[in-house]
Amino acid sequence: MLKDLVVPLAGTPADTDALNLALALAGSSSGHVTALEIVNLPMPVVAPWGMAPDLALGEAHEQLRARGRASAAALRQRLEGETASHEVLVVETLFAEPAQLAARVAFLSDLVVVGKALGDTAEGARTRAMIGSLLLESGRPVLVVPPGCAAPMPPRRVVLGWKSTPQASRALHDALPLLRTAEAVDVLMVDAGAEARAAGDADHAGAGVLAHLGRHGINASVVLKDSAGRPASEVLLEHMQQVDAQLLVVGGYGHTRLRQWALGGMTRELLFTARVPVLYSH
Repeated sequence: MLKDLVVPLAGTPADTDALNLALALAGSSSGHVTALEIVNLPMPVVAPWGMAPDLALGEAHEQLRARGRASAAALRQRLEGETASHEVLVVETLFAEPAQLAARVAFLSDLVVVGKALGDTAEGARTRAMIGSLLLESGRPVLVVPPGCAAPMPPRRVVLGWKSTPQASRALHDALPLLRTAEAVDVLMVDAGAEARAAGDADHAGAGVLAHLGRHGINASVVLKDSAGRPASEVLLEHMQQVDAQLLVVGGYGHTRLRQWALGGMTRELLFTARVPVLYSH
């Protein structure tokens, strides 16, 4: 059950969509949502003779704190009619990055829900960096919500991108509360069919994961897709659209963070292109 959900507010239009989605999930499982209003305080300037007090910086800090309190108060007022249990928590960063602080708050959560900005923009780069830090540093699954997304939650149909990796296994098990309540679950394996046919084992591709899900009371179906040279992310999103699925579940960051962002990978491609909610686990 998803009892504790954390929503770091990233300052993007998708914040509202992420918060609405989290509240819907919490309402369906008697859970609690913590919305994080992050006040990012700039560090004091260090002079050659040490860290000197800066009156202008102190005034700037107070203005940022006041802005954060006002934003939190406005959000609390907007959420007054919500039936799901919730709170708005104001946290300040000074000696830590906002994403690192959000990751620490998320340690004792079941799920992190965060909005993202689309496109290759400065705002998009900031939200993708936050998502990457949350995924790698919180130890919790991260549900990424694009702007304008109004997918029903809990989802009726889920696509699980499966391959035999630790990240995919973690994603499957982190998503179990959502898989159990879904009407249909597609276990999508990209290029596994060709590999299984080459090994003479096409009839058993995905049999193990189906049996495991079945023991959890989840009636799933295996879908084998050949990429034909296309990125796996494109195949996953195409299938999502074909079956009108509301959630994609995948493992994230199969390589080191530096290599993944330098060379690409499915996590990065989905963060750029997905217009549906995606649950990542690492």
